[in-house]
Amino acid sequence: MNNDEIDSRVVLMCGISGSGKTYYSRQLENQGYRRLSIDEQIWGRYGSGFGDLPPERRKEIFMDATAELYVRLGEMLENGEKVVVDSTMCKRIKRDNARNICRKHGVEPAIIYMTAPLPVLWKRLSGRLGNGPDDLIVSHSDLMSYFENFEAPMPDENYMVFKQT
Repeated sequence: MNNDEIDSRVVLMCGISGSGKTYYSRQLENQGYRRLSIDEQIWGRYGSGFGDLPPERRKEIFMDATAELYVRLGEMLENGEKVVVDSTMCKRIKRDNARNICRKHGVEPAIIYMTAPLPVLWKRLSGRLGNGPDDLIVSHSDLMSYFENFEAPMPDENYMVFKQT
């Protein structure tokens, strides 16, 4: 798949940490999309200390950041901007919520589902150093949890797959 295949004002990235969502989002950003990144929101508030927080607190923070991202998405759509949402969108409900915001603004978002085999994901993530929002450290146990609990898009979600090997 190449970027020319996307015909939408909003692109929702979807995939497990390390699957290439940020890399692809940055390509779209270079084509005029504004990038919304939950990792950047969280890094801006907590820095590298986010990973040291208990899992329940991290989940709470992530949910708050998601709610803020949805507000910003609506504002950007009101301004007529093209947007790429750089987030895992790991659950159907999250994709549905973002899709509903888009539809309220007359936009049908494109969903790009980034996939990669577990060994590839771990190889990429194990090299992270925690030096910024695009380099967040993900433990092996967190990766396994993400992998086991990820809800892949369903056929009725009208998504495109980009496979990493």
